[in-house]
Amino acid sequence: MKQRTLGLALLAALTLQVVILAGVFVNGFYPLWLGKEIRVETRPVDPRDLFRGNYARLGYDFSTLPATGFRPGDVIYLPLEQDGDLWRGLTPSHQPPAQGLYLRGRVSGLPWGGTRRVTYGIEALFAPKEKALQLERELRDGAVAVLKVAPNGRAALVTVETKAINN
Repeated sequence: MKQRTLGLALLAALTLQVVILAGVFVNGFYPLWLGKEIRVETRPVDPRDLFRGNYARLGYDFSTLPATGFRPGDVIYLPLEQDGDLWRGLTPSHQPPAQGLYLRGRVSGLPWGGTRRVTYGIEALFAPKEKALQLERELRDGAVAVLKVAPNGRAALVTVETKAINN
């Protein structure tokens, strides 16, 4: 009887681990599966990190917000508005908008120059070293990030289109 109970406990523990791993996987791909594709302007920030490898770090106009009213760790919701082929961020809020497309982000860091940074999970595009360096050079002339935004505001970076590619 003890062996059966121990076996059931082991099976339950293994099942729980598999469920947690599956949840992490699904959570990461959710915006890619169900998200609406949008395009936003982006600019380069930094191409490499010693610990994470080579990537193009991206910045957006809506990645900074006034330091007043928002604290590090706050979850914010940024309503989006289509402006031609591109989308742009409106005024961020502590509550999700009742309708329309929006990004869910988290305020990070201390105020710098009267603003705070917001991370949305779309700030880095990983690539091999040569491609990351080439992308960094091309981003200087401007680029468009292609995102998939899920109904709950989670976003995933699909690709970056540079002017060199678009022309």
